[in-house]
Amino acid sequence: AVVSTQSTGEEEPKPVFSWDKREELDPADYCLENLEGETRGKLPGQINGQQFSIENCKDCVLFVLDNVASLTVDDCTNCVIFIGPSKGSVFIRDCTDVKLAVICQQFRTRDCKRIETHLHSNTQPIIEASVGMRFACLQINYPHLEDQVASAGISLFNNEWSNIYDFTPVEHAANFSLLGETAKFDTFLTREHISSVSNSDKVEFSSYNSMFPLTVGNRNDRDGFGKSVLLSLFLGRSGKHSEIGTVLKGVQHSECRLRRSKETRMNTDTVLRIYGDAADVQNFSKFAKDGPVIGFEVEGDTDTLRKTLPRPQDILVYLSTDDTSAKDINNFFNYVDMTMST
Repeated sequence: AVVSTQSTGEEEPKPVFSWDKREELDPADYCLENLEGETRGKLPGQINGQQFSIENCKDCVLFVLDNVASLTVDDCTNCVIFIGPSKGSVFIRDCTDVKLAVICQQFRTRDCKRIETHLHSNTQPIIEASVGMRFACLQINYPHLEDQVASAGISLFNNEWSNIYDFTPVEHAANFSLLGETAKFDTFLTREHISSVSNSDKVEFSSYNSMFPLTVGNRNDRDGFGKSVLLSLFLGRSGKHSEIGTVLKGVQHSECRLRRSKETRMNTDTVLRIYGDAADVQNFSKFAKDGPVIGFEVEGDTDTLRKTLPRPQDILVYLSTDDTSAKDINNFFNYVDMTMST
């Protein structure tokens, strides 16, 4: 049989690829620029992990209540700006007298003056050619924040807010300082600011309900908080954020505070090396195979803490003794620093 190759005159349909179906993005939806004296913002779901920019704004209150790929702030003066979880960097350039709240993987500034930043950053913040910089540990919660943090791949417990690297230091002076636990971002806001953007009063800047733990960081103020212990939580497969919160509220109620925190994964050998003297070390190893380990350096009335610390059902809790605390703290945080630098 002979197969005819003669054309029927009808054109064959062109193949349609997935990139042909992408909705075109309007660049104007992914920036806030040239504003003065305004309160503006973006709500959850309006950015969805795209890049975003804020530029040339003065005397404004600006909210980005969504996760972004990365974000830049340029040439802003006397503004209050909240920046939701950034999967990449947040870069602040040529800004003056700005109050910031930032959740990110990396934070950088260049050519800035008198910036106060309430920060949650998974990596070391960097300042360059910047003066009068002040930093605090960010405390915040609002609907959808937990999902946004997960989408941005940000750890709730790896916060380097106080570990500032100054790329351009000067002799006999400091370009930055660290604020205490009483520093609150909502000092610069009214409830009307928040409700005018989000149509809700559910954005909270309270340490009690914060998604992120409040840590002292590198501030040199141990007076009255002499004792330190290692508190470790083994989440396994079933550990929930609410159970971590229960433990941390127990720390607060015991008149203790968190110096620092880290989240990591551990194999059996590492668990045995750090927690080998603990009676429950075999169960620690089993839980570590299935989930993260979160460690806190806790300081304060640790004797009361041992008596009152909650121990939720689905996670394992380790609290070092006075005899092992110094060794345990060094071993845990040195291990995490080593694994994060490789």
